[in-house]
Amino acid sequence: MHVERFESTLWQTASLLFVADGESVAVDPCISAEEVAAIDARAQALGCPVTYVLATHADWDHVCGIAAFPDAVAAMGERSAEAVASGAPASAIAQRAIEYELAVAGRPRVDRVLTAGVAHRVGPFVVETFALPGHTPDGTAYRVRALDVLAVGDHLSAIEFPFVSSTAAYRMTLAGLIDLLRHDPPAQVVPGHGPALSAAEALAIAEADLAYLRALQDAVAGALAKGADRDQARAAGMTVEPPREAVPDLTRMRQSNVESQLNELDRP
Repeated sequence: MHVERFESTLWQTASLLFVADGESVAVDPCISAEEVAAIDARAQALGCPVTYVLATHADWDHVCGIAAFPDAVAAMGERSAEAVASGAPASAIAQRAIEYELAVAGRPRVDRVLTAGVAHRVGPFVVETFALPGHTPDGTAYRVRALDVLAVGDHLSAIEFPFVSSTAAYRMTLAGLIDLLRHDPPAQVVPGHGPALSAAEALAIAEADLAYLRALQDAVAGALAKGADRDQARAAGMTVEPPREAVPDLTRMRQSNVESQLNELDRP
């Protein structure tokens, strides 16, 4: 029984393979068809074919490998399943494959819906699930105590600052993760991008990310309280430095964070 991590060349996107009793569970297998095939080949070489695929959320880079496992059960949270059913991730996969000149496995699917906050039997494992809204509305974490591992999707990355769909939801998610990491820590935390972390490393990132989002809220709210218009409030939000550097093409995500916080405090 063990866990293996795989990393895509695009954005250091992480995939996992949980292995036990002649079966494997793949988590977010990604990104290119070749990279996903390597995950499948590793499972086959271990004599433990992939019987389940878990998705932490429905962003294209986390569901683009599902189609490579037609005989496995594709499982994910309720909101992720709704997103996949809408066809939006499939459209994004097709667009991004062209943009990044990638061959991808195909359209994602969902075979089983997992209710968050409940432990589920997934192949040979008991998998605890936690709702992690904030990056996207549909994030789900997976914890396997038998392997002492927690997969958190696009949270707690050492190579990215928070990219939010809701700053309020992201703050609540981080508060919950901080409590877990302090009082019930796993040995290994695996974010969707960047290296695997110890609980202490993940806790430090969670606290830094929460401090950033609180400072962003304070800056925007403070500007509005002083009578600032939306442009001035945006400028105030942009003075808040993210907790980590990111490559230049992610500057727009910092602007998006500010816009999300502004809209939560002052709807246009």
